[in-house]
Amino acid sequence: MRADARSPRPKWPWIAIGSAVLVIMAVSVWSGLRPASDELKVSTSPPPRGVIGEVIDWEPTGCLGGDKLDVAMVLDAQSEALRTRNGAVEFATSYVRWLTRYPVPLQEEVAAIEAAAVVNRTTYNLEGFLADEPNLSSSLVPNGEEFHISTAAGVWNLESYSADTAEISVGVGVVVNGEPNPQLRISTMLTLNWGSDGWRIAQGNQPRPTEELFLIGTQYSGGC
Repeated sequence: MRADARSPRPKWPWIAIGSAVLVIMAVSVWSGLRPASDELKVSTSPPPRGVIGEVIDWEPTGCLGGDKLDVAMVLDAQSEALRTRNGAVEFATSYVRWLTRYPVPLQEEVAAIEAAAVVNRTTYNLEGFLADEPNLSSSLVPNGEEFHISTAAGVWNLESYSADTAEISVGVGVVVNGEPNPQLRISTMLTLNWGSDGWRIAQGNQPRPTEELFLIGTQYSGGC
């Protein structure tokens, strides 16, 4: 849902990076295609998942599944995300929140997410990628320093959408040692596919430039 009025963007300088280190994240050359405000209705009681057509959708909050960075959060988000534009945005965002942090997710967590929420583990080898504990901030945060990301001041952009495939950009802030850093921003793009059990991660590549994403993106209605 396109926001009709957005809060003013912070004017302080910030370091814009794309999560190029996350080679399993997505890329698209599409310009922003977001649902018009009259396409969707907001409700706190979503209909059964998987319904196509006239459904009651919710504006992306950036917090689907809850604020805990664990497997249950991702799986809850997967089960709650509708087969809609905003549902795809919500699930992609929950997945990015779970993944982009240090310490990186444990291997048993990664295996559970791969089994439940990845389309093809041969072409999207998340477990192998995280085995060496890469710096998922592209070294914005020093190696070994604890961080996670926040959607509280984040943005999203729907790059393309069909009933079964969605390409979504997610822009987030960085929280270092428990403190939000107003100068650090990360951009990620994901391709999702819809299946019998909901949205799954299909592929990824070079994201949009972070500064560009934060200029064109829509702010989350909530944030975690």
